[in-house]
Amino acid sequence: MRFIDLAYIQGPNGFAEKVAAAIADGEENIGKHSDVWRDCKANLKEASLQKCFYCEMKDIRSDGTVDHFRPKSKYHWAAFRLDNFRFACTFCNSRRTDPKTGEVGGKGKDFPLVDGCNRATCEAEEHAEVPVLLDPCDATDPDFLDFRSDGTTVPKITDEANLQRMRALESIDAYHLNHSTLTEARRHLAVELGEKIVEAERAMLRYAEGDMSAKGQYTSAVCFLKRKINPNSELSVFAKRILQTQKNKPLVEGVLATA
Repeated sequence: MRFIDLAYIQGPNGFAEKVAAAIADGEENIGKHSDVWRDCKANLKEASLQKCFYCEMKDIRSDGTVDHFRPKSKYHWAAFRLDNFRFACTFCNSRRTDPKTGEVGGKGKDFPLVDGCNRATCEAEEHAEVPVLLDPCDATDPDFLDFRSDGTTVPKITDEANLQRMRALESIDAYHLNHSTLTEARRHLAVELGEKIVEAERAMLRYAEGDMSAKGQYTSAVCFLKRKINPNSELSVFAKRILQTQKNKPLVEGVLATA
């Protein structure tokens, strides 16, 4: 998960007029106006560089969907609000079972609040809520997630009594961030990154010793590393985290500093 800034996202042409018409049609007819949020999908995808807001994958198997962070079934007044929309892949948004592990994940219509919070009854009361689920559009929330080199998503905070650790654990389950397919994709990426670091270091040494033929290999390996941590790439946050575990190496430090 990386921070997705919604501040500069605009609705499509005619968005305001469609929203006004949908609201005027009444709460009971929200579902009849699903084109309001569907029409925003292209702009939301552009904001996330074509990746799911929650898992940072480009799901080529489906077109993805527009998720309501605050479910429209509980927050009818937010059903047509652009700042409540999140572009999501099927695995993060829909409840489903991982056939490999038997674990059930996917956000669905759940939206738990931290104990002691009252659920908002209107937009003006939302600021008093503390959602359990981490929000990729909150600048601080993605920082509470971390990764292991085996591809597993874990809370960054280790103190079991810490509220943000609880939120991270609940979000990992809710967004299915440790679905076996996703975890395996991260693990493979970690292996590739490790191999390219070794390849770049060896080529750099040969080049430094006067082997001009090694320059191309060195450049190619460094380019691979920089591309993988570029925000345009899938799992770029994970890739950056893997490189940070080896930032004591001058080559890796240089990649992180200049990418």
